[in-house]
This record gives sequence, structure tokens and C-alpha cells, in this order.
Amino acid sequence: MDPESELPSEILGDEPVRLPRERHSRPDAPRRATLRHGRWWTGLAVLLVAGSAVVVVDGRSRAHEGAAVAGCEQRLRVATGYAEGRLGLVANYLEPTIATNGRVEQLHLADLMSARANKVLPRVQQADRYCRGVSVQPWHFSLVERQSASTAYSAALVTLVQTVAAQGRVPFRANATMQRLREEVGIGGG
Repeated sequence: MDPESELPSEILGDEPVRLPRERHSRPDAPRRATLRHGRWWTGLAVLLVAGSAVVVVDGRSRAHEGAAVAGCEQRLRVATGYAEGRLGLVANYLEPTIATNGRVEQLHLADLMSARANKVLPRVQQADRYCRGVSVQPWHFSLVERQSASTAYSAALVTLVQTVAAQGRVPFRANATMQRLREEVGIGGG
């Protein structure tokens, strides 16, 4: 026998022959790359949706807190006007009785103011309770400042009206600390 007859023939037949491509031979490689990119895009989408939700919720919270602070300031304006109307008129337009020694009888004035201050006190205390009940997130800086000023003013107003109600005479409009706090809250007049 001929040594060449043992070897297969090198002539190709009429049938087309197709070799597999390299990428088809390794099916896991493209899937990993696609999954990595897919996970990255999914993570980015989740992050964007979560960030948007946080911004929307914080915006609504800020609007709600802003309305509460504005409500506090409005209640303080009403309480201040009411207190000034009741107490300020007595302090500014009433001429107290002069005693025999030439001094002003302040007990009489204190009695008149005390009765009126006792009528004003519940409204002032109600405004103070409302203002102390307002809570603001610490990162809403401008609202924190407004709320702090309102709370300080309401506490000072309650203390002043309580002092007058206890028959103590405190100058209602001439108090410099009260005036500064009024300006911080945005209550005009005085």
C-alpha cells in the first residue's frame, strides 16, 4: 500500500464548511460585560430615582415647615396686637393718681393692668405653645432662624404679660430686648 492512500484527501467537498467564531466559542465573556453595564445603569437609575424622591420630600417638608413658621409669626402678631391694645392703652393713656407725697400711685395702675393682662395671657400663651410646637429640620437654615426668633419673642412676651398679670409694672413698649425680638420676628410698630 501506498503511504499516501492512508492519509485523508485534502480536496474539499461541495458542502460549505463554517468554523465557529471565537466569540461564539466563549459565550460567558460578552454576558459578563453586558451584565456589568446593565448593573451600572440600573444602579444609576435607582440612585437618580431615590435622589429625586428625597428632593421632592424635602421640598414638601420645607414648604410645610415654612407655613408652620409663618403661622407662628401670624399668631404672635395677633397676640402682640391684642396685648398692646389691652395693656398698651392702659400704660400710655391712663394718668395714674398722685399720692399725697407727690409720687405716682403705681399700685392702682398695676391693678388695672393686672386685670387686663389676665385676660390677654391665655391668647399669648396659646401663641407661645403653637410656636414651641413648630419643628424645623436643621438644614433649613433660614426657617431655623425665623423659628428661633419667633420662639424667643413668644417666650419673652409670655413672661412680660405674666409679670404684669402678677401686678408687676413692666414698661410694655419701652423694653429694648422686647423691641429687638419684635424686629427679629417682623412685628412692626412700637
